[in-house]
Amino acid sequence: MKKIVTFLSTLAFAFGFSQDGLLDTTYGNSGFYTYDSGAYGTCIEIDANQKMVIGTYNMDRTFKFFRFNSSNQLDTTFGSSGSTSINFGGEDVVLYDMKIGADGKIVAVGYWEDTNSINRKDFIVVRLNANGTLDTTFNGTGKVTVAFGSNEDVAHAVAIQNDGKILVAGHSFTGSYRDIAIARINVDGTLDSTFGTNGKVTTDLAGNNDEATCIAINTDGKFAVGSFTYGAGSSTISSDFGIAKYNANGSLDTSFSSDGKHVVVIGVNNDKPESIVFQSNGKILIGGSAFMSSGRDDFAIVRMNTNGTLDTSFNTDGIFTTPLGSSDDTARSMKLLSDGKILLAGTVASGSYTDIGLIRVTSAGNLDTTFGTNGKTQQGYGNLSVIKDMDVMSDGKIMVCGSAGTTNIFLARFGGSTPLFLETNDLRQDKKELSVYPNPVSDVLYSDEKLENFELYSANGSLIRSGKNENSINVQDLPKGVYMLKIKNKEISITKKIIKN
Repeated sequence: MKKIVTFLSTLAFAFGFSQDGLLDTTYGNSGFYTYDSGAYGTCIEIDANQKMVIGTYNMDRTFKFFRFNSSNQLDTTFGSSGSTSINFGGEDVVLYDMKIGADGKIVAVGYWEDTNSINRKDFIVVRLNANGTLDTTFNGTGKVTVAFGSNEDVAHAVAIQNDGKILVAGHSFTGSYRDIAIARINVDGTLDSTFGTNGKVTTDLAGNNDEATCIAINTDGKFAVGSFTYGAGSSTISSDFGIAKYNANGSLDTSFSSDGKHVVVIGVNNDKPESIVFQSNGKILIGGSAFMSSGRDDFAIVRMNTNGTLDTSFNTDGIFTTPLGSSDDTARSMKLLSDGKILLAGTVASGSYTDIGLIRVTSAGNLDTTFGTNGKTQQGYGNLSVIKDMDVMSDGKIMVCGSAGTTNIFLARFGGSTPLFLETNDLRQDKKELSVYPNPVSDVLYSDEKLENFELYSANGSLIRSGKNENSINVQDLPKGVYMLKIKNKEISITKKIIKN
């Protein structure tokens, strides 16, 4: 086993605090955990009780879901002794994405392949109850398939609206090219006839192949997808970042780039968008990888204004790229934090190995030097560890998920102190945000609601002060530096990093 360890990774705050971006060695086996699942770890969602739901698939035509508690024990109240297997009647299946709704139900999407018909694939959508059983109120079986044509239809991403309707994005092969394909499914599992044409929408971005990989919903009900898009740059065989923005009814939003569509050319070859999110001001972030003139993939983030132009207040031209290792860096998951900073996670090629790669970028589009080493983390585990997804705990710690070896779930935890930005389509209790301001602070730290219980720690874990039922904390007498504020209210328990000027 190969590990990259610096002296910094051995430092941790007392009471479980660890520096942002460094491996949390208090978790699992020195920061790592593997479970012989017999399946490929594909996606992770942290539920309202801070339990980890892991979605997997294997080569025996089965989706399999596991739920672990914070000590990595299988939650026996979920499925059968902590796991649920969904078989698709002898058809090949691949799982790509998963989300947990406000009701705790789990929605997973991918495709199933008809082994009796060459190249025939359809969207597959599965909904589980919070206890891991199939939700039979969803199409009577808990499973829905959606066909756009008679050939290849593949679902890559899912988002859940506030009303429980499900948006699924992917691509459909038209006979000549692949186009963006989106379906909206009612709570009962039927296609929503008020959306597009009979619940389905297809979009051609640039006259060649388009393959949607991610989807996000804005506060106004409009939504956007990110796509591999070919044909907009200098070559029809190289992909770029494609973005399409839609009204709630599935029509293209013409206030965005005049026709609802925009293509961003970053690198010289294949650029790979993987995640998309709306900021609270309606701007759109797209994260992924870009193939640069140096002949390698780098992590990349693009920010678009609401009108579809590149946001030049973000890294001067709306585009941020950075290398991590000495070879290809492939981003897989992006998260927007409550302070406006952006996390991007994926794999970093390191000789014959692949390492975990993490970066944190400021809202201005620069590396956040308070994270990892100058904004970056490269952490080795073994030669077969592949990162596929990431989620953030309510205390800000970062969980990454993937596979190690052939069919092992692989998890690792990194230090973090900022929870996720609350998206309108993500109403889980663990994402409820409580604001303290200003931060950085010189004299008095205020809260937008009463702090029922709080504890303020120094960077070395020493308790400095505590209090109850207060709306402010006087820090005027404290020396400059970094502090950790631990807040416990009825509905939330969070930890925030405080900077004293």
